[in-house]
Amino acid sequence: MHIICVIHNDNVIISNGTTFSLPFYPRPYNNTGTPLLTPAGSLFDHETIMNPTTFASDNDHECELDVTLLPKDDENLTEHIEAPESDFFFIPQVKLHDGDGSQRKRVLVLCTGGTLTMAPNPEQGGALSPVPGALTDFLKSMLELTNDKMPKVVVHEYSPLLDSSDMGPADWQVLAKDIKANYLHFDGFVVLMGTDTMAYTATALSFMLENLGKPVVFTGSQVPIAEPHSDARQNLIMALIFAAREQPICEVTIFFHDRLLRACRAQKVNSGELHAFDSPNMQPLATTGIAIKENDHLSLPPARGVLRVHTRMDTRLLALRLVPGFDDQILRHTIESGAESGSLRALVLQLYGTGNAPAAAKKDFINCLKRAHDLGILVVASTQCHQGSVMMGESIFTVCIDMLFFGTD
Repeated sequence: MHIICVIHNDNVIISNGTTFSLPFYPRPYNNTGTPLLTPAGSLFDHETIMNPTTFASDNDHECELDVTLLPKDDENLTEHIEAPESDFFFIPQVKLHDGDGSQRKRVLVLCTGGTLTMAPNPEQGGALSPVPGALTDFLKSMLELTNDKMPKVVVHEYSPLLDSSDMGPADWQVLAKDIKANYLHFDGFVVLMGTDTMAYTATALSFMLENLGKPVVFTGSQVPIAEPHSDARQNLIMALIFAAREQPICEVTIFFHDRLLRACRAQKVNSGELHAFDSPNMQPLATTGIAIKENDHLSLPPARGVLRVHTRMDTRLLALRLVPGFDDQILRHTIESGAESGSLRALVLQLYGTGNAPAAAKKDFINCLKRAHDLGILVVASTQCHQGSVMMGESIFTVCIDMLFFGTD
């Protein structure tokens, strides 16, 4: 039996005569017929790009999150987001590209702080520091955003604005939850933050956002927006473009200077140049110049299923970079005490070359790793090299590890 569905005026009509309505967010109007500001702001006027937290709410038209529009997730894998858990569920009260008189994409900009938001602060004698509202004022002055080729923008500035070195897993969770809460109402997302830990945050979100079907682009700047030679404008414009393309790259990425990088392959490589980020072991997803050049062969397959947000993370790990002559007794003490107290669950070793480490002269070191394995501590081997990978079984050390851990010859 074939069933035909027709969608008409927000109603689904099935060939057997059954009719039901699709969920719809009505656009609020006041008594004069003028559209009111929604919790996200008036999206379709460039002049109203503002921090949503500054908007005055109308009690008669106060909008609440309709959780029926959120994807239903496996309780064992994800957290279902309820309105009280987030500080800004500013979902637009109009459906995406339906009756709004505009075909321009819609992008949500989440700003956590960083160099990009710095401006002369009168409270600190004019010294540069993160200034709330500076980004919003900057966006209002950008004539580029009035171009029909650019998306409509909604900005949210977190409070307080943070230095990226102060951000950690709890802040990553907030970003992931807020992207999910607004996921159905925006075509893409741009996250603005400081550059020092941007690669960590973007990498974490690339694993936290499963089945991501929309672009999430991280960017920032090396020079504050208050400076005439700032790289903030170019980075922000290109991030918005990549977040709103007709054929978007639907994954978590970092755009900086002239290239779009896969987040989980990127790292900050330069603290004093505008070309601050790179992915040494992988080509960029795209580069910009006169035209945008994509490396299509690197594109991920489309998402299969609804967005799932994973927020359970374990920070009980230790990353150890080996140096010649290190004292393995320190590692042994760390493993023993960490296992006893439960404060150590994983050990990430940054080894030499293809996974080499002292084996003949450091038998106690290998025994330490065997002890960690026996205590249930996950041991991960990585390389200190920027290019290439660990090749188990290709060095004396990794052969010894195979024999001790797995009993191989």
